Amino acid sequence: MDMEIITRVREQLGDKLVWPDVDTSRTLKHAAAQKAFVEMVKLNGVNSLELFDRIHRCFEEHSLKRPYHDWYHTCCVVEGTIQGLRYLLKGRLPDLADTLQKEVNSTILAAAFHDVGHSGVKEPDIVNVSRSIMIAHRFLADAGIQDKGDGAVAVDIPFLLESLQSTQFPFKREPLNEYQAILRDADLLQILEPTWFDDLYINMYKEFLEGNPALDFRQFCLNEMVFIKSAKFHSQWFRNEKDGTFLDTALPRVEKAYSAVCSLSRHAM
Repeated sequence: MDMEIITRVREQLGDKLVWPDVDTSRTLKHAAAQKAFVEMVKLNGVNSLELFDRIHRCFEEHSLKRPYHDWYHTCCVVEGTIQGLRYLLKGRLPDLADTLQKEVNSTILAAAFHDVGHSGVKEPDIVNVSRSIMIAHRFLADAGIQDKGDGAVAVDIPFLLESLQSTQFPFKREPLNEYQAILRDADLLQILEPTWFDDLYINMYKEFLEGNPALDFRQFCLNEMVFIKSAKFHSQWFRNEKDGTFLDTALPRVEKAYSAVCSLSRHAM
């Protein structure tokens, strides 16, 4: 991995690049995701704070130490998913009917487990998703969290696992409902985080190098720009709350990153 060219791209971006303290950002994101999880996940007889912390431990126990697909990314997706659910259910919060609360619980848990045991690009994503489903299913059974079938607020296990499966990439089908749409959209919005450059242009690039050691940084930047520009979003939350920010922030970020690496390549010739 050529850190020299990456550092020079950063310098080219200059004031266009947010320079966060990455460790502080990770700590704050964990806290924000935890707070949102505790406020939104309501399970009879289950302490939501303890459940969040137990999921975190489960994630780390099964972690393959991927640079991008890590707990920080999961917290970003959990928090984004909850933002989307709050938008969808505004006016009906905080006291949801049992059926809606079960769907909310299931969707948030799908977000929390969607990348557990992720291998990066070492294996096809169907393998990653299958592993996540297996780990999630075992965790929920061990924790006594299941669809009780008696009207009690719990989780809908098939709904949860199908929602998790909807994040498989390349996407094989459109989301089947608004919950899946929110989860999938949240999974694509790392580019909007203040840590976006490190997340994508260092950590994601490292994962891609594992699958293709010959992938140069300029090509990766082009691929990322094409991916972001062609990304399809499906939720009402994205269309009404995030679309403007995506157009004004995400697209310029990938365009400027690619422009910077091209400029450096021309000067090196």
